[in-house]
Amino acid sequence: MSRKAEVDLNVYTNVYFVHEKPDQRSRSGERTAVTRRRYPSSPLVGAGAAVYRGDQVLLIRRGNPPLYGSWSFPGGRVRAQETLPDALRREVREECSVDIEVEDLITEFEYIERDPKGGVKYHYIVFDFRARYLRGELARASDALEARWVHLDRLHGYELSDKVREIIEAGAAMK
Repeated sequence: MSRKAEVDLNVYTNVYFVHEKPDQRSRSGERTAVTRRRYPSSPLVGAGAAVYRGDQVLLIRRGNPPLYGSWSFPGGRVRAQETLPDALRREVREECSVDIEVEDLITEFEYIERDPKGGVKYHYIVFDFRARYLRGELARASDALEARWVHLDRLHGYELSDKVREIIEAGAAMK
């Protein structure tokens, strides 16, 4: 049902292997918004939020490709006419049922995932921000398989990419 996909993080040297969900189709057989993001004609803009609540950071286990099943930050694609902070507030609310205040940009990077023939399967320019928890009861929603507040001293118990760990550390240092 799931298959391995090689992930090329382009500007980073790490290569990760992740499970990917099969194509999702609507009842009429058309590709869904998730599958329309595959093989884009140009890069898509994404935004992620390292959300802090005291000495804890918000992590989700991704429920959609790319990187299906991996632990990361809430976030997603920026819609037309939407600012990066607006996109983050919407995505965190949709995925985790909490409200945030977007603070500072931590980093930006390019994410490219290629298929076995070398074609560009996913291509995102991603902006990751530090954000502060405001209110709401954490609950997994929309495309997150799980959502958890994780104490910064307990991150070793989660399978995180080097890049996600680096962003968490950089965001925590921005206090």
